[in-house]
Amino acid sequence: MKNILFKITALITCAAAAVCMLASCDAKAPSLVLRGESTTKAEFDEEAFRAEYERTSVPESETASESETASESETHADESASQTPEESETEPEKEKTTAEKISETAESVVESLTQAVTKVTTTKKTVVDTKIEKKETKSDYKYGVKKTDVISTYYDIYSDGSKVQTDKKQYTKYDYSGFKASTNDLLPEAKSNNAKYTAQIAAAASAVNGYRTSESKEKLTLDPSLCNAACVRATEMAYSGKLGSTRPDKRGYATVLTDLGISASKPWELTCKGYSDGTSAAGALKSASDKYAGMIREDYKKIGVGAAADPEGTVYWCFIFTE
Repeated sequence: MKNILFKITALITCAAAAVCMLASCDAKAPSLVLRGESTTKAEFDEEAFRAEYERTSVPESETASESETASESETHADESASQTPEESETEPEKEKTTAEKISETAESVVESLTQAVTKVTTTKKTVVDTKIEKKETKSDYKYGVKKTDVISTYYDIYSDGSKVQTDKKQYTKYDYSGFKASTNDLLPEAKSNNAKYTAQIAAAASAVNGYRTSESKEKLTLDPSLCNAACVRATEMAYSGKLGSTRPDKRGYATVLTDLGISASKPWELTCKGYSDGTSAAGALKSASDKYAGMIREDYKKIGVGAAADPEGTVYWCFIFTE
């Protein structure tokens, strides 16, 4: 149908062109009118007109092709006009939009991470102080001695007010200032110590006799009753923390013999502390010249040695010499 319309249009166009040419032709008119011949309608050369038409007309196939092309162009134009802005985007434009979105997302993530790192950095805790918390539990030990169990907990204090434990120590301390005990109070433990330190007591006596032998002096006899008396003295020194010839009750050291019913002539006492064995204790006493002189006295015949450890493990020693 389109081909027919195009053909009719082309014929009308050619006919109109021919009329115009005939109306305006002069002596130089186209060859479809012979020179010198009449141009009236009766004398019109139809064959010449048809030949000229076929020469100047557009082939039907080309006309149809152009028509279809024009129609397709109009169709595409209509489709493009009807598309939304999003649908009319070309592929490069879509790719560009996607890339921009990815870039924006990446920038947002980087910004968030940067803020998080900055927050962590600026809020980092630092140690501003240390603190010790002590928990003490007090109790009676024995003979008036007080015992205190201590738990010390160490903390680091941080800038945000929090605290973190760094160490914990437990220990026991003793207060000997309240010691008060009689000879009879101490005697059971003194006898126990005499048995506990039997070997070291014998070693101490042997060391003293060795000094005496080297000085050509008679050996001393280790007397059990004197050893009990010496152990009483060692025990009361251990729980009072006091060395010396005066007892915790302010009496002289020789009163321990009287308390135990021991008869002795001219008793003499030497004391020391901090030695784990009898030989070392005897050697410590020998190093003092005044004490050594008493240890090797000619008129001494008996010796008693006592030992006792205080609650913290320090060993106290007592040597009693008699005629």
